[in-house]
Amino acid sequence: MIHVVYNFAVGPMVWLAFTICITGLAYRLIRYRRKAVAAKKGLPGDFRTTWAVRSMLYYLLPLNRTAKSSPWSTVAGFALHIPLLVVAFFLSAHVIMLEQSWGVAWPTIPDVWADVLTIIALAALGFLALKRLLHPALRGLTEPKDLLVLLLVALPLLTGLAAHRQWGDYPLMLTLHVLSANILLMLIPFTKLSHMALFFVSRAATGSDFGKRQVGAW
Repeated sequence: MIHVVYNFAVGPMVWLAFTICITGLAYRLIRYRRKAVAAKKGLPGDFRTTWAVRSMLYYLLPLNRTAKSSPWSTVAGFALHIPLLVVAFFLSAHVIMLEQSWGVAWPTIPDVWADVLTIIALAALGFLALKRLLHPALRGLTEPKDLLVLLLVALPLLTGLAAHRQWGDYPLMLTLHVLSANILLMLIPFTKLSHMALFFVSRAATGSDFGKRQVGAW
């Protein structure tokens, strides 16, 4: 039975997950664009590209006010996003599957590096979850769905690490890894995880507006 589920997860479900993720994000971007255009009717339409890029860089690099006021959260954010992207795109097992499916490949990182990066990302998720639960201001703003999003991100990391280290039943862990990754992809457009695409357009628009007012790139 587990092999049937695995074959479905690495076959039709992968295509479904990517289709929903890409289509959903495209819809969110188009919707954002339409709302932005409607909101700016009658206002100057000049776009300040330099300020838009500057604003994005201030947030992609720890140069903004939030980074300075919450340094530990900034460190946790980088400790989550960088390992997550590196492991997702450069883990040897992922690249091998990509090569087998689509005939494309690129250099990979050693598996031991992937393990270390995965543990770092899980620790960062733990820190962010605890901060939401324990910080008085954040606790009041935190909803169950916010913690659920962190759990959804943690599951592919945890099950992938368990499968690689062969903790528990290997076929089960591997199947859970693929299933949880697919579910995460499908939910990206409908959760706060959509910031992976919306961040760039919203930050560019904000940076451009800040540029018109000459108030700084943060």
